[in-house]
Amino acid sequence: MSLPDTPLDTAPDDHRGRLSDPARLASLKASDLMDSLPEETFDRVIRLASRLTGAPVGLFSLVDETRQFFKAQAGLPDGVAESRQTPLSHSLCQYVVSRDAPLVVSDALQSPLLRDNGAVHDLKVSAYLGVPIHAPDGQAIGSLCAIDTSSRDWSEDQIDSMHSLAAMVESELALRHAAAARQLLLSEMNHRVKNLFTVVSAIVRISRRAHEDDADALAAEIEQRLQALSAAHGLIAPSVASDKLAAGSVPLDRLIETLTAPYQRPGLSLDFQGPQIDLGPRAAATLALVFHEMITNAAKYGALRDGGGRLAIGWRLGGNSLQLDWSETSTDPDTTGGDAEISTDPSAPGFGSQLIDLLVAGPLEGQITGGGAASGLVRNFSLPLASLSR
Repeated sequence: MSLPDTPLDTAPDDHRGRLSDPARLASLKASDLMDSLPEETFDRVIRLASRLTGAPVGLFSLVDETRQFFKAQAGLPDGVAESRQTPLSHSLCQYVVSRDAPLVVSDALQSPLLRDNGAVHDLKVSAYLGVPIHAPDGQAIGSLCAIDTSSRDWSEDQIDSMHSLAAMVESELALRHAAAARQLLLSEMNHRVKNLFTVVSAIVRISRRAHEDDADALAAEIEQRLQALSAAHGLIAPSVASDKLAAGSVPLDRLIETLTAPYQRPGLSLDFQGPQIDLGPRAAATLALVFHEMITNAAKYGALRDGGGRLAIGWRLGGNSLQLDWSETSTDPDTTGGDAEISTDPSAPGFGSQLIDLLVAGPLEGQITGGGAASGLVRNFSLPLASLSR
C-alpha cells in the first residue's frame, strides 16, 4: 500500500526558528557528528536503506541553521559526494528536522514549496522519503532519507523500514552518549579521589598549626573537620547517583555553610550574604559539586589554604536569574592566586575548570565569568531561576 504525500505547500511555522534553536544546535554539537569522517556503522545503515526502498540515493544528513552535512551517503553525484554537504537552499531534510516528522514526497515538482528547491533542480531530486533522527535528549538533529530521481510512490513497508533504521541510528547515538558520560564520570571520580587526599592533608596541616603541643585536641579537631567533610560529601553524592535525588529543597546558604564547615578556623574570614533561595534537588546537587570544586581549590591553593584569608560569597536576584559573586583573597605568600587547580590539574589538564564550566552551562543553563588574579580569585555566576528550582 502506498502512502499519501505529506502536504507541504509552505514552510512550517517558525521554520528558521526551529532550525536555529540553541537547544537543538547544542544537541547537534554535542553529538560530534558534524564534519566528522565517514563511519562504516552509518554507511551500512544507508546501504540497507537503499536496498529496502529500492532508491538509488540514501542519506544520513545532519542539519544546522545554514547547511546539511552528510554523515553517511550513497548514490550522490561525485561533486556533492566529495564535499559531503549542501547549503539549505539544496535541502529537503531541513523540513524533516523543523517539523520533527516524516516527509513523504512522490514528486517534488508538484509541491509549491519544494519545486523551487535547489536539490530538485540541481540534484534532480524527485521522490523523497525522510524520517527524523533524534539526539539522546530528544532533539531532532537530522534525517535518514531515501531519494529517487524519478517520481514514485512510497509504500507503508518502506516507511516502516526507514523508521526501524532510524531507531538503529538513534540507539548508536545513545550508546555513544552513555559511553562519553561514563568516561566523564570516571574522570570526575579520579579527580575527586585525588582531591580528597589533598584536602585531608590540608585539614591535618591547618589543625596541627593550632594544636602543635596537644595531641588530644589535634585529634579531636581533625575528627570534627573530617565529619564536616563527610557531611559536605553527602550533598555532592547525589550528583553522581542522580536517580536517587531526594525530594524537597535545599537553602543556598545552608549548602554553602555545609561545604565550607571543614575549613573553619580562627583568622579565616568567611562572609556569605544574600536573600533566601531554595534550590531544587538537582540544582542543589549540581551547585554542591561546583562549589566543592571551588572550595577544594581554595583549600589547596587559595584563601582557605594557610594563614589569613577571606572568602566572600554574595548573591542577589536580578530579573529571572540569580547573580552570585565568589571572591577570595589570601595573605599567605605561598598561595598562587587561588586558581591553580582549576586551571592546571596535572593529572587531567583543566579538568576542574572543564567540570565547572560543564555543570554551569549544562544542567544549570547559566554563565560564569572571571578568573584568577595576583591576590586571589573572582568568579561571577549568572544562573536562571528556572534551572535552580529543578
